Amino acid sequence: MKDVLIIGGGVICTFIAYELSKTHANIVLLEKERQLGQVQTKHNSALIHSPVMVPPSKGVLKARFAKEGNEMYQSLVETLHIPHLKNGAYVLALDEDDMNELNDMLKEAKQRKIPAHFVSIDVVKQTEKYVSNQVIGALALPTAMTADTTVLCQTLAQKTKEHGAKVLTNRCVCDIHVADDGFTVYTKDGSMIKTKQIINAAGIHADDIAAMVETRVPYQIKPQKGEYMVLPASHQGMIKHTLFPVPKQNTKGILAIPQPDGTIRLGPTNTPQKSKNEALVTSAGMAKIKTSLNQMIHHLPYDQVVQTYAGLRSSLDDDDFFIERSKEYPNFIHVAGIDSPGVTAAPAIAKHVINMLLNQNTAIKKTR
Repeated sequence: MKDVLIIGGGVICTFIAYELSKTHANIVLLEKERQLGQVQTKHNSALIHSPVMVPPSKGVLKARFAKEGNEMYQSLVETLHIPHLKNGAYVLALDEDDMNELNDMLKEAKQRKIPAHFVSIDVVKQTEKYVSNQVIGALALPTAMTADTTVLCQTLAQKTKEHGAKVLTNRCVCDIHVADDGFTVYTKDGSMIKTKQIINAAGIHADDIAAMVETRVPYQIKPQKGEYMVLPASHQGMIKHTLFPVPKQNTKGILAIPQPDGTIRLGPTNTPQKSKNEALVTSAGMAKIKTSLNQMIHHLPYDQVVQTYAGLRSSLDDDDFFIERSKEYPNFIHVAGIDSPGVTAAPAIAKHVINMLLNQNTAIKKTR
């Protein structure tokens, strides 16, 4: 019998498995895809946010874990040898109302002890020569960065296996039976695993997994689609910082996001949808990206876009993450609704979940 079974193979799950495997080898991670991190983790902005962009008004857990996670990544990306770009971000103001919003953001950043400062349009244009003439100033966020999330998942999984734990792909969970001593988990390939504890971090399917155990699932995933364009690495340096508009209540807006490989991601849109099984690129989505970015940036070479893609975010009606033990089965932990800033928050979420796990069940013994 396993001590812990983790369902999901994105950045949250691989961080949990990696951190837990440092002291507990009798664990297993199950991912339904053939490779790790192929759903939400791959189809996003690969952005490690400054916590300025995640105030407590957007969710107490989101704000806490974004701040802790951003601080952890400053050394983690180098320790783990993850391709990354420590380029910082600018939030661009287009008018005086935007400047007032930035002033409020700066005040809150100071209260939360997060690095941020104003820069004039002259300073912005020293590095960002393509910004629109509408831009009148910016808030600089020096701790923002981007990282290769595919390599991150692969690296965490490899180190997890080196610690003696198991990482199994192409294992889609189809049923879970509750027993006195834990759970029996069945997968579509016909395999079966017994475990004392389950951590359900299955992304957009977290509520489907929860329904295999819970009489009443305490949340419902509401998929949100984000569409993107990608400019090729031949345009590396055209945009140096990640460029944000002033954020709105429900979205951080459409961004220009330089990547470690030299490409530049443009997006995302933010569209509710019903399907959990497909995310299609639309002409309306591409048009929205262009319209939004043209207010901030001139001369983007849309005719040279080399890739478009769309991804789904596992959002909830409640703005915050849902990280709680089941009230029916305390050895089943929900890690659900991990949309933005999920990548940023991932290492901090992992620490939190492991503390929940070990503080509750002292029967799980260290193996090293």
